[in-house]
Amino acid sequence: MKFSTFIFFVLFLAGCEPDIYQYDIIVTETANNMGDLNSAYDDWNSDLPFPYERSEIWFSSNRNSYGGEFDLVACKLDFSYHEDHNILDLSTGNEEYVAPASALLPVINSPHDELGPHSFLTGEDMLFLYATNPGEVFEIRFVELTRWNYGSGQTVSDPVAVAGLNESGDNLYPCIDEENRKIYFCSNRDGLTYDIYSAQYNSPISKQSLIGGDIAHITKEMGSSGYDDKCPYIYGDFIVFASNREGSYDLWYSKKYHDEWMEPIKLQPTINSEYNEYRPVLFQVLGVDLMVFSSDRAGGKGGYDLYIVKIGNYLN
Repeated sequence: MKFSTFIFFVLFLAGCEPDIYQYDIIVTETANNMGDLNSAYDDWNSDLPFPYERSEIWFSSNRNSYGGEFDLVACKLDFSYHEDHNILDLSTGNEEYVAPASALLPVINSPHDELGPHSFLTGEDMLFLYATNPGEVFEIRFVELTRWNYGSGQTVSDPVAVAGLNESGDNLYPCIDEENRKIYFCSNRDGLTYDIYSAQYNSPISKQSLIGGDIAHITKEMGSSGYDDKCPYIYGDFIVFASNREGSYDLWYSKKYHDEWMEPIKLQPTINSEYNEYRPVLFQVLGVDLMVFSSDRAGGKGGYDLYIVKIGNYLN
């Protein structure tokens, strides 16, 4: 199974709109299906590291294998705010509009599963992290895309395993904190269930530190629930993750207080459902805090679909 995302946005401030405007996907506090972004197969694990008004979104899907292995795919998001009606609208586009996709995807995708992408910028270059299972377990790897925002002259490095993270067990879903000093991820290295870990780096995370394993220590975050806690995403002092501690996978969150995570709380039924929710990613666009996640709830296109929802109430 696999998952991924990157992002740009175009702001349309409507001073005078037609009497009848055809909205695409209205973003509210209740989760909405992301429409044509999804397929009849499983679409999981998005990544939105640098949102603007127009954005690229990278995620894992088994659409290209017709339900088999997962590859990373890319699509386009356009957000527009309609002031007269206080509506945040979203429209989507396909991979042909995502410039780096033709360079990155042939290097990353393989006959195995690629899951849980996460990307961040270092100057003119982009480091793109993900998990894959070339052997019996998943390991976290990365590639470097140079001149990410240029139309030509880009190069993509060969995939490299992140040193120090893959010593034992399955390791997936990396996410880097805002200070660029810590990688959060999930692993079953200590037993049969998955827990959330963080790797504290001695210096700002870079291509060199990922290759050299410049890690001060690895810590298990929030202890162990005895269930599978997976797909952590850090947003300031807020963490959201997927857990099956109540049966199916739901999304849970916690806030850090005096350097300690508070007891996790389950997100409300406007987001969670009786089905599975998975791989949350948080970002902000046009001053609105949003979350994209996956769910196999009824009413989608089939398998897992991507959903979007406003999340500001939880952050406050």
